[in-house]
Amino acid sequence: MGVQDDEGATAADRGAVTRFDAATLAALGALSSIVALLGWFLGLPRLAGFGLIAFPIWPLTAIGFLALSLGHLAEIYGRRATAAVLLAIPVAVALASAFQTMSGTDAGIDRLLFGDAVSGFNAAYPGRSGVNPIVSFLLLGAAGYLSILRPILSDELKGLALTLALGAAAASAFFALTTFPAMTILAYAADDPAARYRSVSVPATIGALCVSGAIFVRHAGNDWVRLFAVRTGRWRLVRLLLPAALVVPLLPPLLSLFEQRHQSHSILAYQLLLLLGNLLLVALVGYWVAMRIARDQAALSELSHALDNATVVVTTPDGTISHWSQGCELLYGWPADEARGQNKYALLRSRCQSSDHRLPVPAAQDTHELVEVTRDGRELRILERVHRVQSPSRGALLVLGINDISERVEAIAALHASEERLALAISAHELGIFEWHVETGRIDWSPGTESRLGLETGTLSSFEGWRSVVEDSDVQDLLETISSTVKARADKFSFRWRLVPPLRVRAVEGSARAFYTREGNLERVVGVILDVTEREEREAALRRREVHLQSVIETVPDAIVVINDEGSILQFSSAAEALWGYSAEEVVGRPFTILVPTAERGGSEAVFRRFLETGRGLADRVVTGIAQTKEGRSFPIEARTGVARADDETLITVFVRDLTDQAAAEARLSELNAEIAHVSRQSAMSELAADMAHELNQPLSATANFLAAARMLLERDEDRARILDLLRMGSEQTQRAGEIIRRLRTFMAKGEVEMRAELVETTVRDAVDLVVVGASQVNIRVNFRLDPEVRFIFADRIQVQQVLVNLLRNAMDALRQSGQSDKVITISSRRAQDQMVEIEVADNGPGMPVQVLEHLFSRFTTTKGPGGGMGIGLSISKRIIEAHGGTLRGENRPEGGACFRFTLPAVEQGGNE
Repeated sequence: MGVQDDEGATAADRGAVTRFDAATLAALGALSSIVALLGWFLGLPRLAGFGLIAFPIWPLTAIGFLALSLGHLAEIYGRRATAAVLLAIPVAVALASAFQTMSGTDAGIDRLLFGDAVSGFNAAYPGRSGVNPIVSFLLLGAAGYLSILRPILSDELKGLALTLALGAAAASAFFALTTFPAMTILAYAADDPAARYRSVSVPATIGALCVSGAIFVRHAGNDWVRLFAVRTGRWRLVRLLLPAALVVPLLPPLLSLFEQRHQSHSILAYQLLLLLGNLLLVALVGYWVAMRIARDQAALSELSHALDNATVVVTTPDGTISHWSQGCELLYGWPADEARGQNKYALLRSRCQSSDHRLPVPAAQDTHELVEVTRDGRELRILERVHRVQSPSRGALLVLGINDISERVEAIAALHASEERLALAISAHELGIFEWHVETGRIDWSPGTESRLGLETGTLSSFEGWRSVVEDSDVQDLLETISSTVKARADKFSFRWRLVPPLRVRAVEGSARAFYTREGNLERVVGVILDVTEREEREAALRRREVHLQSVIETVPDAIVVINDEGSILQFSSAAEALWGYSAEEVVGRPFTILVPTAERGGSEAVFRRFLETGRGLADRVVTGIAQTKEGRSFPIEARTGVARADDETLITVFVRDLTDQAAAEARLSELNAEIAHVSRQSAMSELAADMAHELNQPLSATANFLAAARMLLERDEDRARILDLLRMGSEQTQRAGEIIRRLRTFMAKGEVEMRAELVETTVRDAVDLVVVGASQVNIRVNFRLDPEVRFIFADRIQVQQVLVNLLRNAMDALRQSGQSDKVITISSRRAQDQMVEIEVADNGPGMPVQVLEHLFSRFTTTKGPGGGMGIGLSISKRIIEAHGGTLRGENRPEGGACFRFTLPAVEQGGNE
């Protein structure tokens, strides 16, 4: 890549220089036209004629030369579309002027610009382009279009196009240079308007010469000559058109000369014919010479190009570079102008391949290998051939032929490295390579093979020696394998044999390639062996472990099921057979979902797939679920899962325990806990019985009084409205007593747990109403700070109220014992994290003792002091809250009093509605 980049950079640099020179000439042509136009704008005829007032360039002609110069400038820089548009302007000016002159018409185009100033000149056609500008426009415009079309033409037509373009440029330059002095002088001396029409102005001459020069510089290389050395199918057409390309551009100036001289000299016709004949003869001779030179030049150019591309250096005897080929530029990266004059071995930091010794001058031998450094720092391995030549003018010279052998050296080094790696691999894997010559019985072994087998060198050098250290049964097996291989004319065979004790190596495996004579007899065998003693020992140990594992699986009381990553059952223990009723043969290979009820199979499959994708959900967790026996009976199970990965396969071992007995025990325990909770509620109500009786006595006594008063009014037949009022008030007091009894009955009822959405405020206030009956006797106030944004909880209302009753009773008992005048219980609610609702019950009493805080929720721990209670209320409350998925905690407040907080699942209002 580096060589190609350097080659491209060199070509690009040369092209850039040529392009700049051509663009400079085209720009000068454009500048001359701009200066002449500026003379017309400023009214300075001397500036418009570059000093010749009588011979200015016409405005339209100046615009034509400006567009012609800019068109060629655009073509030089690859703007072909812009160039085509600009070149159309001078061609249009030339065609319009020629048409008007030949047809004798005047369309007024000539005086579109500066008409008054143009009409003031003594000329046949003021403002109209003359013969010379018309010829220049047509020839140079055609040359421009041929340059534009050149990239898309074939090789033959490229040469023709370049020839036509250069011929047109040459004709234009020739016409301008030869006609300018004579025509101008004649027109000036004769003061003839017609002669002035045939004259050439200085700006027009400069423009034509600059554009012609730009074309010559643009195509100054001799690549176009090489195109004629390529003989393809269209060469005949090119050979016919080439004379026309040389002669046709000369006809317009000849016709112009003829038209210029036609009226003044009678013998001019003869002279013109003679001149035309001479020109044709010169053209033919020029064509023949050009073709001969083209062929010779093409051959020399190709030879020079081939030699230049070769990596050849010419130096003086002291190593100074006098010639540096393009091949050396591409190989080393040093341009020729930088390399010439420098010492070749110093420039390239040359040294011998076998040492770091540098060579200031070429070595005495004709050929030697060197290590040299390129311009970008790469090291190359070079084979340098020295040829000594004697130059008459320059003395002794050394021609150095350079061959880059880096790839060959790297290939040889890679081969040596590969052989070393092979030897290391053979040694690392303890491989042995052998060759058995069947006729002589000799066996050749790779070095170290016999010692790795624990034998002395030479022990296995013959077939008999090998046979003496190998088990007899293995010898017979190998001979039978060889016999069957020879009989089948097989190329390869494998074998295994064991060495007799007490040698360290016991087992050997290998494979061999058999070679036969023309008659089909076994001639020799080449093969490789490998010590597999350790592998066989590992396999034996693995078999022992498998047997041991199988015995463990069969004796573990829990059922064991092994599943692969496809969900198929691989192993089914005896305990599993007893648990499900399937035999191992019935379930091995089938999906594990046959062990669960049909309704649960989809969910189980989803959990299994999610575990395989994410690695979460099964491993290191205890999972409970439902299984189904072969007879269809469902039973609860507890499963623990272990995961092992081996050989890109995932093995899942599931330990399953039947929870039928445990579930029955837990159900019985739940019933007992419900009984205890019920007893706790009854105990709480028995402790509140006195307060309840006092609370019920008030509405019942009021009812009795209201009814007695109503009876007296009836007996006296007094105001009936007053009687109705007394009866209404008695009814209200009766309803009040009934509501107290209803709440008590509901709280005391022993029902099933019913989880549903409950209003926080209603649940809390009903519990308070049960507890604060008679609280006014001890001056206890209850404050509510319920968050209106938290309205619903998902819970069993009776159980939550039991918790609240226990907490409120404890708070009231503490407040009764305190000496404070203002006794306050505050109940608040707020939103907690994880979609939970936190309810807090706080009092301003004396708080709880430290020894009670340490065992607050343990059974038989009471906050009421000795003889104050059973000590199971807080324990039951904690179990109720945890069964709802929440937490219950208690602490003393810094400002005094105790505080209990518990959380319950929240329910969004929209979901409840």
